[in-house]
Amino acid sequence: MLRADSDLSGVKKKITSFIQEKVEQSQTDGVVFELNGDVNSAVTAYLCIEALGTRRVTALMMPDLRISADRDIADAKTVADELCLETREFDIAPIHKAFMKNLEGNRLAEDNLRARIRMSLLYYHANLLDRLVAGTGDKSEFLLGYFTKHGTGGADILPIADLYRSEVRKLGEVLGINRRVVAKKGSRRPRAGQVAGAKFDLDFDTADQIFRLRLGDGLDVEAISSRTGTSRSKVEAVISRYESSSHKRQRPDVCLIH
Repeated sequence: MLRADSDLSGVKKKITSFIQEKVEQSQTDGVVFELNGDVNSAVTAYLCIEALGTRRVTALMMPDLRISADRDIADAKTVADELCLETREFDIAPIHKAFMKNLEGNRLAEDNLRARIRMSLLYYHANLLDRLVAGTGDKSEFLLGYFTKHGTGGADILPIADLYRSEVRKLGEVLGINRRVVAKKGSRRPRAGQVAGAKFDLDFDTADQIFRLRLGDGLDVEAISSRTGTSRSKVEAVISRYESSSHKRQRPDVCLIH
């Protein structure tokens, strides 16, 4: 079940306190994060500003203008304007192109490279401005493994990573975020025409239901399929994705010398 509006008010307070505490503990001046036009980055923007004020929050907009959707760029700018948020914009296409002059082309590897370029730019500005990097990933993305290790998964703090995507949307409504941004189906499209979640042939809301019933209630595949009206094969695909991506949610293994 989704949290009620009253519960989300408490969630908002807890997250803003978390951001304040982590910045204070690190003795840094604030946060930087990626603003890309999706609901996650918009919610993160609102929460960071609520916690720290506009002076201590900077958003980086880092499209690859060869493939990034104009709508996503426009939505990111809309959110920034609504919040009077400081932004810095970079077209990462020239950086990506410089890498690929000396590398063999591969679509998956290049998608991950773009994510790691963005992470590098975030940490560059974190050093430059004496800030922490705030990640914008949610619980649904982390459970599905829909993120790049040391890319979109690279951050100092993860304010919304314990909220399912459906909860992030609901929180976005409570915060008064632009309705078009809240209603978007997916995250940034790594390639032209691709929608996040499309590779699973499943929307995030359905995946959220499956995770709640599997991880929260311990139901088996048959029971989840019956409860959600989702085919057994799709339920199995989500669970398999969760299990096969477990390495992405763990710290690197250390060889212990006794």
